[in-house]
Amino acid sequence: MMTSIIAWATAAAMLTACGAQPKAATQQVSLENTRIGFIGDSICYGTDGDGYAKIIGEEQGAETENASFGGSALARGVKWSADSDGERPSIISMVQKLTGDFDYIVVEGGINDFWNHAPLGEITETFNGGYDEYTAIGALEQIFHDLKYDHPTTKIGYVIQHDPFTYDAEEGYSKYYEAYKAVCDKWSVPYLDLYASNNQTTGVNVRDAEQKALYFGTDTNPEGDGTHPNELGYRVIYAEPIVEWLKTL
Repeated sequence: MMTSIIAWATAAAMLTACGAQPKAATQQVSLENTRIGFIGDSICYGTDGDGYAKIIGEEQGAETENASFGGSALARGVKWSADSDGERPSIISMVQKLTGDFDYIVVEGGINDFWNHAPLGEITETFNGGYDEYTAIGALEQIFHDLKYDHPTTKIGYVIQHDPFTYDAEEGYSKYYEAYKAVCDKWSVPYLDLYASNNQTTGVNVRDAEQKALYFGTDTNPEGDGTHPNELGYRVIYAEPIVEWLKTL
């Protein structure tokens, strides 16, 4: 198992950033006493708010505000399930829940849009707002627009989740994955591509039963669901790479 952790450490070299050049010596950058905001779904929120935001804050000496909410999607109007009338919270609404000034704001989300068949939408050529918030692309554009308007001096980044092979997520996911990166390119928002790093040959392989149990297994589900990390999974898959990535922004 140690080899998989070592492999993940080397995966930091695979960090993908658009619109930003990594600093030459990230080890000289400290997150201590910075203020970091997080918005996203259950992967960011964790259980009772103990996801990677909490780990990063405690280990780096940073003040963190986590406005994430479990089950959230980028787009508005996404159903909880095919036979449900209820709608999932939209990450757009979380922008207004972030209070005060931030050094960094981390956006994560988008897998619930795919799993629940939110319309993908199309990238626009404008930067003036008014995007179709009922599509995944339009919602992500609106999020970046609002963040850049409300927090013009804050460093903003987007986290693409780890390999979402569960729930038959391979079917068509590449369309959403490529679209999210393209939206980041348009808005010059750096992104951390954990999907590219987390596959069958590099990093933590959630398709391997042993590794899935190690990084996602819990007392109630020893095999793990492959989606929601346990504490070790949060540290290895998310917190450690995010910290190194934030230092390059």
